[in-house]
Amino acid sequence: MRILCLDQFSSLGGGQSCLLDLLPGFHERGWPVQVALPDEGPFRDKLRGLGVPTHVLNCKSYSSTHKSIRESFDYTLEVPRLVHILVRICRSENIELLYVNGPRLLPAAACVTRLLKSDLVFHCHHRITQKSAVRLAGQALRLSRARVFACCNFAADPLRPCVNPHSLHIVYNGVAEMPIRRSAVRPAIRRIGVIGRIESEKGQLEFVKAARAVSRQFPDCTFSVTGAPLFSGGGYLQQVIHESRGLPIEFHGWQDDIGSILASLDLLVVPSVQFDATPRVILEAFSAGVPVLGFPTGGISEIIDNGQTGFLTAEATPAALAASIVQVLNLNPDTLAGVIANARMSWEQQFNLKLFQQRVCSLLASSFESAAARKPGHPRRDSIHKGPGVHTKSETSAVLRQS
Repeated sequence: MRILCLDQFSSLGGGQSCLLDLLPGFHERGWPVQVALPDEGPFRDKLRGLGVPTHVLNCKSYSSTHKSIRESFDYTLEVPRLVHILVRICRSENIELLYVNGPRLLPAAACVTRLLKSDLVFHCHHRITQKSAVRLAGQALRLSRARVFACCNFAADPLRPCVNPHSLHIVYNGVAEMPIRRSAVRPAIRRIGVIGRIESEKGQLEFVKAARAVSRQFPDCTFSVTGAPLFSGGGYLQQVIHESRGLPIEFHGWQDDIGSILASLDLLVVPSVQFDATPRVILEAFSAGVPVLGFPTGGISEIIDNGQTGFLTAEATPAALAASIVQVLNLNPDTLAGVIANARMSWEQQFNLKLFQQRVCSLLASSFESAAARKPGHPRRDSIHKGPGVHTKSETSAVLRQS
């Protein structure tokens, strides 16, 4: 099975890390994989280092949240161009399955699979929130009869009306093992931190406000913010820095070695305020033996069993976060050790990387095989192997009108 993966970002975020984690599993199955990206960037550099063939689509840049009318218009005009490029790649490289790693390229990919009668899988890493985006994604999924892999139920719920229930699968993320943090006696230092891209939805501002309240009761606590803005400007970061004035807090910027950052923490806080699905850093902390405290938002409550494998605040507010941090700091050491052990077991049994790779690869294989079985004698592969020609604009337009 020859796979073309499509990603809507050229920077390295959670979805791109998941794809990088899956590539060794694809290769173990003997599946040749190529990746199409919107532009040059760190993600393409990483793929090149792994020897993965890549294609640059030269896509326009769009806002990650609400899009303006101009952006929506530009996006609509860009889809036919992307369809032509992707058809050419698929035919020249004998691609049999499109693996779409983000919703922005889903409409174009759906048209391609309809034109070439190939297969499509959409891996949904976050909840699509805009009604127009949900409608567009739903139309693309119906057009292509795609399989959907969602990282949690929270991410999957908006798409359920658009997909056959048998074609929608919840596949929780898995991560590689982190170096296990060895508890050290720190009578005067309690280090609490957040890790991740610095954006308003990640809640660094809420963390800083909570830290100010905690430091009044525990002046020996220190705090850290690790990460950098990825998909927006630096205005929010400056706001967080301003709010943190006078606190014992450090800003570390982006770090590739998450293991060393986790090893320095006594408590990881995940204060995502609204739409986070299943942050990988929680699973990495499970593996590393670092207790986790998160807001009960998005898909976080699907992976943290409150009081058993981690802790959830009562509300997604700075006051509730501060109160929960204080509760964790006051826990009996044996109780905290039990939570850490449970979290490590949860990683071993549910969220380890090998299991993640096996789940996704098994679903991809069954999806491909069942699609082939539904079309006995269908000239799908013949059409793909014809060569580098592309469909006419009228053919593409016809498919777009159907979508």
